Amino acid sequence: MQIEEQELPESDKIGHVACEKCGSKDNAAVYTDGHTYCFGCQAYDTGDEEDIAAAQSHHKRPTELIDGYYTALTKRGITEETCRKFDYQVTDSYRGRPQQIANYRNAEGLVIAQKIRDADKNFSILGEAKKMVLFGQHLWNSGRKLVITEGELDCMSVSQVQGNKWPVVSLGQGATSGKKALLGAWDFLMQFEEIILMFDQDDAGQKAALECAEALPVGKVKLAVLPYKDANECLQKGEGKAIIDAIWRAKDWRPDGIVSSDDFRDIIGKSDAASTVSYPYSKLNDMTRGIRTGLVTVCAGSGVGKSTFVREIAYHLHINDQTVGMLMLEETNKRTLQGLVGLHMNKNITIDDEAADEPEIIEAYDSLLGAHPVYLFDHFGSTAVDTIVNRIQYMVKGMGCKYIFLDHVSILVSGLTGESGVDERRLIDSIMTTLRKLVQELDICLFLVSHLRRPEGAKGHENGAKVQLSQLRGSHALAQLADFCLGLQVNEDDPSDDTREIVLLKNRFTGEVGQADTLMYARDTGRLLEVDINRF
Repeated sequence: MQIEEQELPESDKIGHVACEKCGSKDNAAVYTDGHTYCFGCQAYDTGDEEDIAAAQSHHKRPTELIDGYYTALTKRGITEETCRKFDYQVTDSYRGRPQQIANYRNAEGLVIAQKIRDADKNFSILGEAKKMVLFGQHLWNSGRKLVITEGELDCMSVSQVQGNKWPVVSLGQGATSGKKALLGAWDFLMQFEEIILMFDQDDAGQKAALECAEALPVGKVKLAVLPYKDANECLQKGEGKAIIDAIWRAKDWRPDGIVSSDDFRDIIGKSDAASTVSYPYSKLNDMTRGIRTGLVTVCAGSGVGKSTFVREIAYHLHINDQTVGMLMLEETNKRTLQGLVGLHMNKNITIDDEAADEPEIIEAYDSLLGAHPVYLFDHFGSTAVDTIVNRIQYMVKGMGCKYIFLDHVSILVSGLTGESGVDERRLIDSIMTTLRKLVQELDICLFLVSHLRRPEGAKGHENGAKVQLSQLRGSHALAQLADFCLGLQVNEDDPSDDTREIVLLKNRFTGEVGQADTLMYARDTGRLLEVDINRF
């Protein structure tokens, strides 16, 4: 049967499912009393006893939440229909006075918190504030335009002037926490082609809008300008058309990037030769003048020790107070952390179960990571390029990572090259171009691990064949778009020993290339250190 949304029984939404009536993938909402309602075709189903029992057992409402009722907010110009749409209620008496109640949901669409507001604009939050998503987020899945306002009343005002049909959300805890809230809703935001920030027109609101814009992808964000302080004031003054005009006239936000040569007079004479951040290997450090922002391709043959090599660099950066992000696509996060903690202990705890007991490992973990974390990507097999790019952006903008490790590029293409018509070389070209732009946009150092093609002849890299740029697997872009290329190779005279040689294959900064440090892998400690440094 069909029914108007405002006629639905009052209950909390649990989540979205497919609609059996119109075939929509997820337009039908399931509620705690067992009924379903499709926002596409308005189909309504009361549900049977089993549905009701399952729905009610699924949702345990926090006990501190209060009950309210729906009514029009006459002074604000907001109708009861709009309040019902966004689950915005009032109560006549809470803490001795009337209150407005904005019901907030978690990522599953369950009501888990309430933002309480009195007539004097005093705010408080009941329930599980940390799990709150954007206000109104549960109503929308994707679309062309998404408007984001500072507060709930502005959100409902924007929605109401558009017939409550188009996506609008607001921040949960004000503009000052806006950047954090948007980063937390990253996957939701990426489902929309345009993100329009319609913040308050005062200085604080505009400052917050710029901070939020900088945290979102360039080219996706627009800034709206209103004739009054906020959207609700426009609504109260009968200027609903001004809100709609502001949406359609919103201007693309672009980061500042055009500068004058006059700005460089005071710094032009200062040398860039020395980086303040070093490699853990002395000769490589001398040849590159340290680690600097850019794209570093790391390559070696199979089983030579690429992951161990980059883990040593990541560990060195971390203990020197640099913030590191690691997307190790070939191993679990537990394995990555065991490797880092083992380096800190000088014990190979990933291989030798008797190298240390659990209390020792926990103590080393706390020493290494307790006050200064490393950020990891829990990929669960998800290696789509867009996903990887988004997670790197979040690590940099949300967590402050300056150094990112991606191991390895071949996994990004392995799931796509089997598709008809997909060419591995062109796919890697595209990935490298994307990563190159990302490095420049974020001003970071990205270490990218790559496999090598097997060299011609009987001798492979594991048997002493020299590493060459031309052997990078799949595309020349792996070398062409990189600032530095580092190769790791075994001892040509005795491939079975535990020495490794670093070869600097490309050096865009100084141009110096050739053999760098000779390293020794110590099996008892798991360390890969310079031969002439007796630290293992």
